[in-house]
Amino acid sequence: MKIISIAENYEWISLMNKVVITPNHSIHWVTNESDLYDQLQVDKPSMVFLPDSASYDVYSVCNKISTSFPLTTTLLLFRSEEEVDMRSALKAGAGDVIFLSSPAAMINQDINLAIEDCELKSFQQQDLMPKKNARVITVCSTKGGVGKTTVAVNLAATYRKKFKVVVVDLDLQFGDVAMFFDVKPKKTIYDWAKEDKEGKLIENYLSYDKHAIAILAAPQRPEFAEVITGDDIRKALNNLRQLFDVVIIDASSYMNEIGLVALESSDDILLMTYLDLPTLKNSKILYDTLVSLQLEDRVRIVLNRQTKVLGITTSTVEKVVGKRIFSSLPVMEKAMVTAVNEGKPLSYSHPRSQVAKRIFQMAEKLYHPKKQSTIEIQKDIHLDPVGGRN
Repeated sequence: MKIISIAENYEWISLMNKVVITPNHSIHWVTNESDLYDQLQVDKPSMVFLPDSASYDVYSVCNKISTSFPLTTTLLLFRSEEEVDMRSALKAGAGDVIFLSSPAAMINQDINLAIEDCELKSFQQQDLMPKKNARVITVCSTKGGVGKTTVAVNLAATYRKKFKVVVVDLDLQFGDVAMFFDVKPKKTIYDWAKEDKEGKLIENYLSYDKHAIAILAAPQRPEFAEVITGDDIRKALNNLRQLFDVVIIDASSYMNEIGLVALESSDDILLMTYLDLPTLKNSKILYDTLVSLQLEDRVRIVLNRQTKVLGITTSTVEKVVGKRIFSSLPVMEKAMVTAVNEGKPLSYSHPRSQVAKRIFQMAEKLYHPKKQSTIEIQKDIHLDPVGGRN
């Protein structure tokens, strides 16, 4: 079992190395919250020592770990009892709270007991954990600049407030999903396809943003895209379905074997379009292609940057494409540019904007788990575009 901790400073590292005295475990140190998520795996037991810090909210990080990595136990570390809000710690899913003001022998004993409990719990949970069957949503368009990646990223941010979400960047030559999340991936889909021949270790190749959204990033160089095949994508999606609640695919703007596999594997296909005739014409061609592939029932037309254009209305769009508009997103150029430059989805940077609200509404229309009705979801947690639970 891996033990991980954020290295606050040398004093902290020295202290923890003294009190964590076990023959079979050592601490793996990371420098920040993002690196911490990179070290965790959905189906592998881990323990996180999370010190109280001014650089992050210890309860918020603990909650993200508890939600996204069920086999991971988080121990919160405070200098004294006066610093901890025990109710918040319990709500966040902390396995235990350690006080560094206690004698070293007591701290070591508490930590070793927590390790034993964690190993026993993870052994029991691995057999009991039900297999998931994620909803797969592909966002596609016929050219760049229509808002495909923006919608994929913001849908992921919206769903993450309730579900475990992964975004797969299938714009394999020039994909920038990771950049939209302000993440610099250490491994990509190229590394996975090259190194994991059985395809069962895909979680080791995911990156995570600070909200614990998983990303299977595009290759770092365009020529690496040639290594990846349609069979690789089929294998990747089959594995990710078992690990997450929602899989969102940012598809390439051109049709090839990889794109077809993604589309055929999807429960919903969001076809992005725009109020100009060349884009509408190409959207019509893509829609007709999807109809010929018997995917018509899965297609949802999304009109981006809806505004008044002389000679073109929403009814014109529906007439040209041949299908009713599922959702329309208003123009919000300045906020969009800022969100991309800062690596913050609109759901976080501009949660009360009209675009964020429309994406939230679109997310609710697209997916509700079968075990919960719309009313139950809204009553239980309501996917609030502001973030967090109501």
